[in-house]
Amino acid sequence: MTTKRTARTPDGLRLHIEETGRGERAMLLCNGLYCSTHYYGPWMEQFAADHRVVAFDYRGHGESADPADPSAVTLTTLVSDAATVLATISEPVILVGHSMGVRVALELAARAGTKVDAVVLLCGTVWGIGDPRMSRVASRVAPPLLALAGRAHAVSRLVRDTVVHPEWMVRVGSLFGGLARSTPREPVVALAENLRRLDVRMMASIASSYVTHSARELLPRVHAPTLQIIGAHDQLATVSHAREVERELERCSTFVVDDCTHLAPIEAPEVVHRAVRGFLATLAERRAGAS
Repeated sequence: MTTKRTARTPDGLRLHIEETGRGERAMLLCNGLYCSTHYYGPWMEQFAADHRVVAFDYRGHGESADPADPSAVTLTTLVSDAATVLATISEPVILVGHSMGVRVALELAARAGTKVDAVVLLCGTVWGIGDPRMSRVASRVAPPLLALAGRAHAVSRLVRDTVVHPEWMVRVGSLFGGLARSTPREPVVALAENLRRLDVRMMASIASSYVTHSARELLPRVHAPTLQIIGAHDQLATVSHAREVERELERCSTFVVDDCTHLAPIEAPEVVHRAVRGFLATLAERRAGAS
């Protein structure tokens, strides 16, 4: 059974939280760019059997309250929202992040120390977006374009409402390995609905901070065992990038999901869940051997 509750950020905003299950450990699920709690539905069902699974909406997303100044919301702000939710959890925590949520999870892991029992990074980059060439272009071109979109928010909102629908998202996403024509439609429809709910000024500010952000310098401070899961056809978070991250993290392994894109956890949930279960079982064995 899923229950709903709220938490208050230091600046007084109400964050929407959903949780289910119970266990000796909790899982905190960090959403990707512009996503809400809709993304983790199958995940929550799978891991609630033996974990307290906690999902939440960043400010201005889903059922959370809107910020007073949408144009001031950045990736750092979203990390603070996640930290607010983390502070409400007493159990040891497994941090799970998808896409942009990978960086949110790593920021928390670097801060929270021994409270973090493990980290699971799903289809996300630690720095840059896509291959090095794509990343360089995005870091140069995206910020000024996004700043313009934020200033001309009335026009930007009209454009967004015109083009944001599932079929268009599938066509564009399939060009960049963000999803495939075979991707289940339900989460794509939910994402489209959440996109229409977002303030375009906030969207522009978050995206601009995201393309220039890097969590690479945090990697030496992340000591928890880490599992990366990457879609073999993901062009936004590539296998080569994951291998580089694996070399820089203290305790990291990488699992590649064949025939999947940036949405591997919903394209092949059984495969992804099995990989995570194996990772968690190995950690439990090590804990038992050390006790």
